[in-house]
Amino acid sequence: MTEPLLHVSGLQRRFGGLRAVDGLSLDIHPGEIVGLLGPNGSGKTTAINLISGVIAPDHGSIRLEGVELAGKPAHEVARRGIGRTFQLVRLFKDMTVRENIVAGMAFKGPVQFGSDANRRADELLQRVGLPGQGWRMAGDLTYMDQKKVELARALAGEPRLLLLDEWLAGLNPTELSDAMQLVASLRQDLSILMVEHVLEAVRALCDRCVVMTAGAPISHGTPEDVLSDPLVIRAYIGEDDA
Repeated sequence: MTEPLLHVSGLQRRFGGLRAVDGLSLDIHPGEIVGLLGPNGSGKTTAINLISGVIAPDHGSIRLEGVELAGKPAHEVARRGIGRTFQLVRLFKDMTVRENIVAGMAFKGPVQFGSDANRRADELLQRVGLPGQGWRMAGDLTYMDQKKVELARALAGEPRLLLLDEWLAGLNPTELSDAMQLVASLRQDLSILMVEHVLEAVRALCDRCVVMTAGAPISHGTPEDVLSDPLVIRAYIGEDDA
């Protein structure tokens, strides 16, 4: 197997007496989709925030292609090649769709401006299934289309690793099918770490999964292996760790 694109080792983060992430380790290889699973409150989003530089770890290593990123600020992590979406869509809703995507180009180099940037934004809108929608105000879009714009903005930074934090949540069955196809199509260009509760998507999309509970990893393997693991079943249907 190739060397991992992302290597996370012994990641820890406390908030007071709470161990939000406690000893997380995982590898992601080029072209892989890896699921980060667990019940509410298990530390998944905190892990995403650590990897993306939103917060710094207390201990542990985060290496992208061998470069240590633990503790680096989010803008530097983005420039190194890690993009992300958020649980709750974060768009500039009083700006156009195209302007939102152009804003994402600030985290790559060389930065594009003017007609070149607009042309690239339109290409990304085509990529996510919103051709010709660049002129619309972001706040006027449907929830699903806002998610697509946020994804296009993340792709504008030309990441090698994309972090999807419950990007499939809240979709109806038709939207979910469309979104799953879109995520699957991205693996030809980048690797993905996805926090997800939609098990249909986990089974269909993920090569491997890591399951967390109470901040700590408890299982890893293929979706079939982890979803049949008694420890995982107990974590999901037993006492809530949130």
